[in-house]
Amino acid sequence: MISRSQTPTGARTACRLLALVAVMTHVGPAPGVVQGDQSGLARSGSSPVRTVFNVERPRDADRLLLVNGEPLVGALLNQRIRIRTAYGQIQFEQRVLAGLELNAGTNGLHSVFTVNGNRFSGFLEEPSFTLQPTTGGRVEVRREKIARIWFRMRPGELEGVPRGRWFGLRNGDWLSGRLLADPLSVVTARGPVPVRLAALASAAFNAHDLARTTLTLRNGEVLEGRLEMEDLPIALDVGPELRLYSGAVERIGDSAGGEVGESAVAPPTAQAVVSTGAATGSNPTNREGLVWISAGEFIMGSPNDEPGRDPDEGPQTRVIIPRGFWMGRCEVTQAEYQQVTGTNPSNATEDQRRPVEKVNWYEAMDYCAKLTQRAQAADQLPRGYAYRLPTEAEWEYACRAGTTTRFSHGDDKGYVQLPEYAWFTRNSESMTHPVGTRRPNPWGLLDMHGNVWEWCLDRWDGALPGGCVTNVALPASGTLRAARGGSWLYEGAACRSANRDDYSPSNRCSDLGFRVVLAPAEP
Repeated sequence: MISRSQTPTGARTACRLLALVAVMTHVGPAPGVVQGDQSGLARSGSSPVRTVFNVERPRDADRLLLVNGEPLVGALLNQRIRIRTAYGQIQFEQRVLAGLELNAGTNGLHSVFTVNGNRFSGFLEEPSFTLQPTTGGRVEVRREKIARIWFRMRPGELEGVPRGRWFGLRNGDWLSGRLLADPLSVVTARGPVPVRLAALASAAFNAHDLARTTLTLRNGEVLEGRLEMEDLPIALDVGPELRLYSGAVERIGDSAGGEVGESAVAPPTAQAVVSTGAATGSNPTNREGLVWISAGEFIMGSPNDEPGRDPDEGPQTRVIIPRGFWMGRCEVTQAEYQQVTGTNPSNATEDQRRPVEKVNWYEAMDYCAKLTQRAQAADQLPRGYAYRLPTEAEWEYACRAGTTTRFSHGDDKGYVQLPEYAWFTRNSESMTHPVGTRRPNPWGLLDMHGNVWEWCLDRWDGALPGGCVTNVALPASGTLRAARGGSWLYEGAACRSANRDDYSPSNRCSDLGFRVVLAPAEP
């Protein structure tokens, strides 16, 4: 750990001076073919997606929203859209598209939303988009200048789009299509068992142990074992054939013969941005600005030989995260903080897209409480859920995003790639920067390395527990709280996934902020 309470010089001293100057601051085979319903997300067999980003799709024209807030209306002339995803390059015809999210350019993941409710994330290949405005002429707009695109609704736009099974991926993507392997061979304790697709209701995959796959059959039987096939061949409903690594899949669902709720298929991540409008009243799954983090387990802390390691990063501990949660894609910005609390304690307030800083642990906790109250009043939270700070284990689990290296992008011993992912001493020019302007980690989270340190829910302890534990917050007592991620004021070693810091809960510093999680009120 690089701890302000134990490091007497260098960055610690600089932080103290800056703080003072800034006012202290988821077995019986039967014949037949499975035709799944997509009620788990958008009921695409009956109605297309009607709203994207909580805005109703236009019926007479396409709409672009530029990063600077300017809207453009007309007909998009790009007839095909290509996106490079973690599971292959996909090309879509415009007729199957409902919306695009470009996240302000190549520093963030792009997302494609289809008329049948699929979501694909990755990087768009198109350098620009051509619009024919309603006023006439043509306008070519660079990809980097576009925040979002809404495609107009077309009569009968689901005609010709088949209805397949749902695939919920661990990165939050939500796909539908037809499995091309029938039967699936499952190696169980009694040997290989062939399972015909017509008999399969759903499947759940263990992210860390591929020998543990749970298949639920339509007759109610449950089969556990290992799929002999690591790569699942799938024909997408709205695209080409893909081969999905089974470790990247969280659940496979199918509601043939009846409605299946979201929990039988996958996390409702994509519901945050797409809707058929079939539901009445408010939508309690509106998760704008959050990323779904699936349940799982990981090794917390760093190995003894990791360069830059500090003693409090061990002993390495296996941590079980029993429930998924949503986490803020970015650190809380000054604008967001001011909107909720009415104040902005930050040192530099010229650009409110920067992360809020000079906020102590109590104030971060108060922000979460007020945000919860606002969301509850608007009927936007699932019952029993609340916004809060992440536990240290949740934070490192989300930061690592399945990796075991020093950073989520690799070991990067010379910090050559780190400037692409983090604001730290080498590139920060001694200040914070607008959130989301560096590259994301594999799960789509931004600024997990650098920019500002992030408060955690736990009290700080000088060592990890070791062994195997379940995610739980250490009681918020004592004189210190945990913080993670490094900052603009620190060198690259402090931005490592395992690095820990400690602060007094009343501490204010111009490189200390936070991000939120949305989860059951008790972690």
